[in-house]
Amino acid sequence: MTPVLDPVDDPTLVPFLEQAVRLASANVTEDGQLPFAALVVRDGRVVATGVNTALRDDDLTAHAEVVAVREAARALGTMDLSGAVVVANCEPCPQCRSTAALAGIATIAFPVDREAAVAAGFVLPPPAARLQDLLREQVPEGLRYVPMAGADAPFDAWSRGPAAG
Repeated sequence: MTPVLDPVDDPTLVPFLEQAVRLASANVTEDGQLPFAALVVRDGRVVATGVNTALRDDDLTAHAEVVAVREAARALGTMDLSGAVVVANCEPCPQCRSTAALAGIATIAFPVDREAAVAAGFVLPPPAARLQDLLREQVPEGLRYVPMAGADAPFDAWSRGPAAG
């Protein structure tokens, strides 16, 4: 059984969550890519952004959170991103959560949980879903589920067809 995420109310994250949702929507409507985007935020400012380019690049590791963490490390000149937060438009998969943890990022915030992504047609392979469940259960403090109106816009755009808007 999938552990349930408890929603939190954190107004300081809302502008960043909104930016992630806009980037994810544009990734679909403008670039025909998957509806995922992420930011790395430190000290109240965006250090880097990333969008999922797995389709374009034929690269299963080209997830938005991985790209954003990679770009933040380059921008800051260090792989230690302690004190930063990943802000994504959707709950991270195990790969993305692990990448953030390896960079010293303890928190990932998002407005859409995995269940909503599954409802939109994004289903993790069973081994990855089990890993995600384990991470939810064993390390729930690293997840900040901040539901907000309009957060499903990237998935709505995807359902209309990539690059169709």
